[in-house]
Amino acid sequence: MTTDRSRDHLPPDFSGELSTNLAMGGAIWDQASGRASATIRCTPEQSEADGSVPFGYLAAIADNNNAMANINSAAWPDNSILIEVAYQTTRAARGTVEVRSHNSAYNDAMGVAQGVMLDDEGPFGQSQCTSVTVPARPMVDDRAELPQVDHLAFPWRSDFAPAPVDRYLKGGLELFEGGAIYSAQLDSGWSSNYGSLHGGAIGLLVTRATRYAALAASPRNVEHVPVSFNINYVRPAMVAPAPMKAVARVIAVTTRFCTLESELILPSGKPAARCRVIHRLVPTG
Repeated sequence: MTTDRSRDHLPPDFSGELSTNLAMGGAIWDQASGRASATIRCTPEQSEADGSVPFGYLAAIADNNNAMANINSAAWPDNSILIEVAYQTTRAARGTVEVRSHNSAYNDAMGVAQGVMLDDEGPFGQSQCTSVTVPARPMVDDRAELPQVDHLAFPWRSDFAPAPVDRYLKGGLELFEGGAIYSAQLDSGWSSNYGSLHGGAIGLLVTRATRYAALAASPRNVEHVPVSFNINYVRPAMVAPAPMKAVARVIAVTTRFCTLESELILPSGKPAARCRVIHRLVPTG
C-alpha cells in the first residue's frame, strides 16, 4: 500500500449536511492509475459506545468510492445508481477509514468495482459494488429544493443503552422474539440530490437493527464483530414525513457467528432494501 494525501481526510469538494452526516472526506480520482480514493471519519457523536466506526458507516464509503471508480472508468454521460453493495472486514474500524477502488468491468449499462478498506491501523477489509446507468434521472441542483422533513426522535424501548450514533440518528428501538425494529425519520440532510436517502444512510439504519437483534439473541459474554454486509437496493427510499423501519431477524446463532437478515421498510409498507449481515462472536470471559 502506498501512502498518499487521501489519508489526510481532505475536506470534500462540496459541503453540507449530507457530507457531515455521512462523515465524508474528499474523493480523489487518479486517471493514470484508474484508482478512486475517499475517506470517512466519524465524530465521537457518530461512533459506537467503544469509539469504533459503526459498521453501517462503511456503506457510505463503499457506496461512494466504488461508484466513482465505475463512473469515471466507464465515462458514463448519464446518472447512475447502485443496485448492490457488499463489504467484508476482519475487525472493527477506528479513526479515518479509506477505500481505494478500481473498476474491474463495465459496459454502457453496468459497472463493477472493488476496493481495499483501511483505517489508522492498516487494511481491515474489502468492498465491492455494482452500478447501473439511469438515463434522464432527475436531480435537484439546489439542495434547498429537497423535501423539508423534520428529523424526529423515536422511543427507545430496550434495556440496551443507545450508542452515541443512535442518539445522533434519533432512532427508536423495539425488540421482538428473534429480531429488532429500528425506526427513524431522517431529513434531507441524509439524502442525495435525487431526494432519496443516500445508500450509506440506508446501510446505517439496517445495521443498527441487525446489531441489536444480534445482541439480544447472543450470549452476554461475547463481543460482536460485524464482518460481512451485503445489501440490494430494491427501490428509492424517498425522504418523507413518515417513519421508516429497519426490521432485522436472526437467521442462525452458533458459538462463533450470528447471521441476520434485514429490510428497510418504507411508509408504504414496501421494502427499499434487503441486506444480510454476519457477526463474529468473540468470547470475552
